[in-house]
Amino acid sequence: MRFIFRFFVVLLITASAFSNAYEVGFDKTNVPPSIESNGFPMALFYPTSSEPKVVELGPFKLNVAVEGEVLKGKHPLVIVSHGSGGSHLSYKDVAISLAKNGFIVGMPLHPQNNYMDNSLEGSVTNYTNRPKHITLAIDTLLNASDLNTYIDSDKIAVLGHSVGGYAAIAAAGGVGDTSSLIKICRNSPLLTDPYCTPVRDGSMTKTVIKSKKDSRIKAVIIMAPVGVLFSTEGSLNDVDIPVLLLKAEKDKEVTEPYNADIIEKGLPNKQQLISIMIPDAGHYSFLTSFPDFLKPELGLIAEDPDGFNRAEFQEKLGTIIVDYLKGVLK
Repeated sequence: MRFIFRFFVVLLITASAFSNAYEVGFDKTNVPPSIESNGFPMALFYPTSSEPKVVELGPFKLNVAVEGEVLKGKHPLVIVSHGSGGSHLSYKDVAISLAKNGFIVGMPLHPQNNYMDNSLEGSVTNYTNRPKHITLAIDTLLNASDLNTYIDSDKIAVLGHSVGGYAAIAAAGGVGDTSSLIKICRNSPLLTDPYCTPVRDGSMTKTVIKSKKDSRIKAVIIMAPVGVLFSTEGSLNDVDIPVLLLKAEKDKEVTEPYNADIIEKGLPNKQQLISIMIPDAGHYSFLTSFPDFLKPELGLIAEDPDGFNRAEFQEKLGTIIVDYLKGVLK
């Protein structure tokens, strides 16, 4: 049975998620170079016993304890995979909500697919590398970090947005196939989704991308995900963990029926799926609210459909995600 909730219904059952909020710590670490990657930075948010203060992190002012002590105990871990050309800190609102509720959050900056260097955008290499980054981030935090003694290794989840949603599903057992992407883009000349650009310029090659399934991942949350690579029959048969699918009603970047709909139909166990349509949301509505001075420079990623309040939604989004993970990571 598939569970589909309207947004306001979910809010009714999540009202108490922030009743015992912790202070939030912030730190940075690096995933070391390996045969899988040249290494990359990772931001960390976590519950802390230290006193926070307002600090500037990039364009944001946050009330956090920089390098604060981790709250004693074992905490669930959430890895956040950002969208193409994006920043890990663009999901700081959700990360702070999670940390306030006792979660440790690792936010890798995907190499060569971020706001500073986007040279691998849309490439087979990027689709191949991104799931590996998630596994490497988990490895680092469990094996080579001061945080490892505070992480409950039986309670690990991945949160992904856009191509980060693809990466989350691939790391959980999904098999990508660029042949399906190529076919859809060639057969739909009016489709303007960004992943079609490499198809139309001839740089996309046919490749099956079978990532190593990371069995440590116990749940996945995907927001406006790129799902077009999973349209081959059976692509999602090995995804056997709970999935929360959050769809943007007015998404004009990653459109349907080629993405979230493909994942929703392809997951083998519909009892493990919760699908929520966010009314009036655009593709970038899942990003944090940006300071006004930055919005003209950011353009589309700072914009929402008329009538949509991103700041209010970010609070509700954090509540939904916290409540969901508390329910499935038991």
